[in-house]
Amino acid sequence: MVSFTSIAQCVALVSVVMIGSSTAAPTGNSASSSSASAAAVPHATDNSTTVDFKFPPIISSRTSPVTNPPFLGDLDAETQSMEANKKWFVQHGGNLTAIEKRDSSNTVAGFTLVAPENAPPLPSAKAKAIVNASSAQITEFKHHAAIASTAYCDTVVPSGKWTCTNCLKYVPDGKLIVTFSSAVRDIGGFVLRSDSKKTIYLVFRGTNSFTNWVVNADFIKTRYKPVSGAEVHKGFYDAYNEVSSYFFSQLQEQHKKYADYEIIVTGHSLGGAQALLATMDLYQRIPTLNTDNLKIYTVGSPRVGNSDFAYYVDSTGIPHSRSVNNRDIVPHVPPQSFGFLHPGVEAWAKSGTTAQICTSNIETNSCSNSIVPFTSIDDHRVYYDIQEGTCV
Repeated sequence: MVSFTSIAQCVALVSVVMIGSSTAAPTGNSASSSSASAAAVPHATDNSTTVDFKFPPIISSRTSPVTNPPFLGDLDAETQSMEANKKWFVQHGGNLTAIEKRDSSNTVAGFTLVAPENAPPLPSAKAKAIVNASSAQITEFKHHAAIASTAYCDTVVPSGKWTCTNCLKYVPDGKLIVTFSSAVRDIGGFVLRSDSKKTIYLVFRGTNSFTNWVVNADFIKTRYKPVSGAEVHKGFYDAYNEVSSYFFSQLQEQHKKYADYEIIVTGHSLGGAQALLATMDLYQRIPTLNTDNLKIYTVGSPRVGNSDFAYYVDSTGIPHSRSVNNRDIVPHVPPQSFGFLHPGVEAWAKSGTTAQICTSNIETNSCSNSIVPFTSIDDHRVYYDIQEGTCV
């Protein structure tokens, strides 16, 4: 059984892997758009002067813990895959000792940041619970990966201009409602409305500074207050609670005004973790949000909570698509061996135009977990041919 030599080493893993998406976002495309709002878009920060917002109360009927989940996640699955793949690697001439002796800039806690050339090949879809994504599904996944990428643009956050290339290509009529960021944990994002798509987007930025790495490096779980028994990553939860008041009232107002619009929450990397927590918060507080008008798409998201949290997320029935690109290392941290488990239907992208879908609502060993420990940080930077971590 694979074991991590120390918590400190595993903490270092997250600090290192997030470097891959930490490229400072350059100024976005300066192109103008007739759809861009002439009025200044408000930007909420720690230093902004705002009226104190009182959150709607938690709806207790929407926070029931799951006592008998329909599908049990296997917290040993990742470790079992690691053992099997290491054995295959050695049998086919791989030098496992050399890999394990690399320093933390190449391998940390057993995961590789650069997969060796002779790593076990990606498995084909054989299990009954795996289907190949249709071209329409790939287009859908790419669309949301592109929207997630726009949060890395300084022109969008904090400048409030919907003018970047991907902005105008994927949501040409997008109207920014509010942008937000925090000084302590450097979390950023925005609320956007598209009248042509009848959609309100809540988008969170991924890692963009050293401060984010510090947040990610906190592997301590904390009680997820709304649901008994559920626990979540303390750093992610603290980060979400820091910014939730910056967008909640504006999103709630948009939902009331455009009641027939759906709400889609998305984010890449750390932004994916924030998106999951935000979706649950919205569902627990706004009674008119339900499985018909609330969806979540995460892109290269790390694990967020324990198995009780994952089962709770699944029990809400909210459509939850979780994209993982090829050998991206980030979705494998925090490791399962620390008690973390992904909810959501995994779309495992093998290229920019192909993906296989593990139809279970809880992660299994059949998709990206099948390739550990031979993971790659480079695969965190591109999803469905969309550059993440930088402004396009």
